[in-house]
Amino acid sequence: MRVLAPLLLALTLVQGCVSPGPAAFRDPGFRPSQIRRPAIALRVSLNRTGAFGEGEFSAQERAALPEAYEAALLEGLNAEGILPVDISLTANRSSRGSQAPLEGFDQAQARSRGEAVNADYVVIVDVRLGRRELVHCEAGRPFRALTTVAAAGLELVRLRDGARLLVEPPGNELQATDLVADCEQRRATRRTSQEIMEESVGKVLRRLLKP
Repeated sequence: MRVLAPLLLALTLVQGCVSPGPAAFRDPGFRPSQIRRPAIALRVSLNRTGAFGEGEFSAQERAALPEAYEAALLEGLNAEGILPVDISLTANRSSRGSQAPLEGFDQAQARSRGEAVNADYVVIVDVRLGRRELVHCEAGRPFRALTTVAAAGLELVRLRDGARLLVEPPGNELQATDLVADCEQRRATRRTSQEIMEESVGKVLRRLLKP
């Protein structure tokens, strides 16, 4: 089955042109088993289009989705045997900015909070949710459909020396959408908001815990 979800930077498709953000980096000496007492700094932003009706998140979604992502992230970490000593959630429920995930993140505050709880690492997860019409199946019979996209960025900082050990900017590997297009069968299925959150978290954790 050939599935073509929206590609490239999700935020570029959802919100317009954005800067590319930080370059991907992984310290060759880093091992996921080193993460023992992490603090989690999570930011979830929901785009606002400025128009009413189609493409806008409902008030209920804006109220619930940031906390739903936080819960899914904690559940995923616990399933991997990682018990954070602290988690902080910044919820931008009505964001009009065009920043990509990881841009404008207050790392100094995240590090200070991690140090205050004696964490060994700070795991930064920055997620932007947007919704608009996107083109699917461009190589076959293209069609447009209203699509929710979760674009995430990931960063890991060691607190004892402030070293960045991992940077994963937003891209296809950290993108989740609610619409799954089967271009060969010319059909599409929709995922629930919870399924989008869980897929996004799964992709983030696979990049974080990659051997």
